[in-house]
Order: sequence, then structure tokens, then C-alpha cells
Amino acid sequence: MNGYNEVDLTQAYKMLEGCQVILVCTKGEKDGQYNVTPYGWFTTYDYEPVTKVLFSSDPTHQACANIKRTKEFAICIPKDSSDPLIFKCGEVSSPDADKFAMFGIKGEKASTVDVKVLTENSKGIIECTLEKIIPEGSVELYLGKATAAFQKN
Repeated sequence: MNGYNEVDLTQAYKMLEGCQVILVCTKGEKDGQYNVTPYGWFTTYDYEPVTKVLFSSDPTHQACANIKRTKEFAICIPKDSSDPLIFKCGEVSSPDADKFAMFGIKGEKASTVDVKVLTENSKGIIECTLEKIIPEGSVELYLGKATAAFQKN
């Protein structure tokens, strides 16, 4: 990725320190359709041999349907947690929505998973494959294993 340095997968968790919100990027059902969803409840749960991340979500969100179908996602760490794009992306959840097109987001294909990531708005990116989903009350916990990580130069 242009303008980014690759991060060792055992050290990728450090990029989330002090982060208030993440943007989870997924692939929609239609060819060329991509999704971005903000999440405020997330943490790492392991870092050896690679970083593993979990986040909590309402299972009715489109991002969840996308992850269940594709078994992959990417986490973008915003440069600015007050970026209006975060709020815009959180207001829309539809199988037909392409938030990249709707909000004029310039994205770049991730290196190891089939999603677009927000390279202009992010200071870090962690690409993940789905390890498991744990239902807990009215939410689900999504556990992902890092396959690649990048930090802005």
C-alpha cells in the first residue's frame, strides 16, 4: 500500500492503543460493492504468533452479514476519531449500500483480503480473516486473526 509501512503481525495490536473507534471494511454481496462500518467496542485478545482482534456488533448490521459470507474483513484506524465520515458510515446499513460510492470515499484494495480500505483516512490498517463468532445476549463478538498490517509513514 502506497504511503504505508508493513507492520509485524505480532506488533500490530499496538496500533489500536488509544484508539476510540475503528472502521471495519467488508465486501458486499454485489461485485465491486464494499462497506465501511464504525465500531466503538473492540480490543485485541492475542498477539502471538499474530495479532487477534475482536469487536462487538448488532448481528443485524450489514457488515455482519458480509463477514459471515466472506469470512474476512479489515480494520482501519482513523487518523481523526471526529472525522465526519465515521458518523456518515454509521448511519447507513443496507445490503444495497456502497458507502464508498455514496460518500465519495477513495479506497484501495487490501493486500490479503477482498475488501477496500480507507488509505486516505487511516493511520493504520489490519487485515483479518474470521476466526469465530460468539453470540452474547443481543450482540455477537467477531474474532479475527490478522493476515497483514500497515501503518502510515
